[in-house]
Amino acid sequence: MREHPLGAPTARSPNQDSLIEDLCSDVTAADPRSARLSVVRQLTRARTPGSLGRLDDLVHRIAGIRRTATPGPLPAAVSVLAGDHGVAAHGVSMHSHGLTSQVLRLVAAGRAPVNILAARIPARVECADFGLLEPVGNQRYKVAPGTSDISGQDAMSPAQARQAVLNGAAYARCRLAGAALLAVGEIGVGNTTAASALAVRLLGTSPAQMVGAGSGVDADTVAHKRGLVEQALRRTRKVPDDPLRLLAALGGYEIAGNVGVVLAAAGRQQVTVIDGMITAVAALIAVRLCPATADAVVASHCSAEPAHRALLDALSRSPLLELGMRLGMASGAALALGVINSALAVADLTPPAASVGLAARP
Repeated sequence: MREHPLGAPTARSPNQDSLIEDLCSDVTAADPRSARLSVVRQLTRARTPGSLGRLDDLVHRIAGIRRTATPGPLPAAVSVLAGDHGVAAHGVSMHSHGLTSQVLRLVAAGRAPVNILAARIPARVECADFGLLEPVGNQRYKVAPGTSDISGQDAMSPAQARQAVLNGAAYARCRLAGAALLAVGEIGVGNTTAASALAVRLLGTSPAQMVGAGSGVDADTVAHKRGLVEQALRRTRKVPDDPLRLLAALGGYEIAGNVGVVLAAAGRQQVTVIDGMITAVAALIAVRLCPATADAVVASHCSAEPAHRALLDALSRSPLLELGMRLGMASGAALALGVINSALAVADLTPPAASVGLAARP
């Protein structure tokens, strides 16, 4: 796959469409035979079948994703993509416009909360600047420095949105290929506003149902956010319900990049653990582009953001954790990695019932 530097062309390229089609064609459904064999194997272990509850169901799902009845604990990585949003200039967040660059530097230096969480797994942390106003680190995956203000104009051109998706896939293949278990996250001041607008269009709901406190803003700021989302939706009411067109009109570069990450990871049979509401939007766009992608997606947690639950319902995924988190930067997904690998270890290492003098269950 070609990688485009900062300043990629804004005119739509027919080759972008074919590359995204290729990306989708790499994705295949999970293997039901491996999932069934995982169920059968657990019947022979020295524990009551189903005793891990929903975690047993997840183990069998992962067996299907990985195409083996005994996946065992998996090498893990955490990914954090960053982008700035023009709509943040309206004061929709507790954080100042441009803070995202400072946070990404902390992640890159290994000093952010997500690094602390990932070290407990252990999992390595990868990150990239996908659209920051102030550049941080390697710029090879960046299309432009920040989106436009969605309340007044499209966030990016369709070509820029497609290129960000392709750059996300290139990043995943280059930086995340060694991880069979992948936590997907993001940072971006103002991105809950953009993601809420996308959720309304993708789910056919209303801003009153989808717009929440994001970083923890007060009721007046939530009302202000809702008004901006309503403006963005009025402006884009004639945009067709095509996921990539909506992404261009209302999204962000880190959201588009994560669409590519989710698609590429699914194509490589990686277990993709999404974080909060923003990554749920990216996952839903990926699934709308390629329905088989849903098989590889695991929901780590459900935040207090009102759109998050609705998005997980649309993905037919129940969260592993419900802690009221709003930290972002893949923190909830990083926490879930430990739960997932613990369940996989129990499934893999519990001895056969017969070897410890117990009768196998029928």
